[in-house]
Amino acid sequence: MDILVAIDSFKGTISSVELTTIITDHLSKQGHRVINHPISDGGEGFIDSLALHYKKNFETFHGVGPLMDALDVSYLTMNDTAYLELSQTAGITLIPKSAYNPLKTSTYGLGLLIKEVIVKGYKNIVVGLGGSATNDGGAGMLQAMGAQFYHQGSLILSPMNGETLGMVESIDLSQLAILTKDVTFVIASDVKNLLLGQFGASHVFAKQKGATSDDVIKLESNVNHYAKLIEESTKKISHNTPGSGAAGGVGFAFLCCLNAKLYSGIDVIMDLLGLDDAIKSSDLVIVGEGKLDEQTMFGKAPYGIAMRAKKYHKKVIGLFGQAHENLIYDFMDSMHTIVPKYASLCDALEHPKETFINMLKDVKIS
Repeated sequence: MDILVAIDSFKGTISSVELTTIITDHLSKQGHRVINHPISDGGEGFIDSLALHYKKNFETFHGVGPLMDALDVSYLTMNDTAYLELSQTAGITLIPKSAYNPLKTSTYGLGLLIKEVIVKGYKNIVVGLGGSATNDGGAGMLQAMGAQFYHQGSLILSPMNGETLGMVESIDLSQLAILTKDVTFVIASDVKNLLLGQFGASHVFAKQKGATSDDVIKLESNVNHYAKLIEESTKKISHNTPGSGAAGGVGFAFLCCLNAKLYSGIDVIMDLLGLDDAIKSSDLVIVGEGKLDEQTMFGKAPYGIAMRAKKYHKKVIGLFGQAHENLIYDFMDSMHTIVPKYASLCDALEHPKETFINMLKDVKIS
């Protein structure tokens, strides 16, 4: 049987490359022909997928992380286009859980990286959003690219974060406009959430990033305040655009200040990898990610790939770490989860490869 393996990472435990290798080895021993495409919907693994497919080497930039700690950042270039991944500079996997705090984390490092590739002459920039540790509305990114934020007439010099958004009284975007003149931006987002409100960045995602209930209220207020100032400055309303809440509001900054085009992350990666041809030539498609829940159906990799596979009448099997109960997942023909059948959540997190292999042994290919 010809099988396409296009599985996303189990975030923070096993990369999509590792998962794909495990599945390919297992199925090849059974005599199946495997086509594998490590996949990402814009978050962790976005540029890995492209580098493997196009057989390109990464370039390295000496940047900073979400708490301004120094780190080497990888990015990919092809012709006049630079491919970047937010999780490389502002990802939640870059900091220990004890340091999670979206009031303090910043996207400043992403702005430094973007500035670097622009200065190097790249005029087209594709950025994968997802897996962020931040909730700063993209203010840190804009600041690193030249945007100036003022409080009581004084320029704010410290990197912008979720807390300092509430201090901003005026904004100057003139230097940002000069830097980004003639540069086009495409953002690949893994979510469609708006910036504000019950289903916005702060209310839906901030607690996963370490926020308390009181923090969420403060972040929502700060982001709302900041967004009004940005929209007044740009004369553009973007806070109610689907995807503006991606990566703690980075989507908003791209849409409102950089005239970016926003697409579903999984659609972008499928097109870049030419996944339609791989699906057409396969008898079966295997998808998956760490957690299957209601967010999966709002632009995550397994859903996007499965729907594309169904378009060509292909059978789909899903492999997951765990799944939210009481939801209907009718976009797959069958699905398997590690938790709770093969391991507890604690064991799965501590021994991800071993528990995944145990589950894989029970997957019936027919």
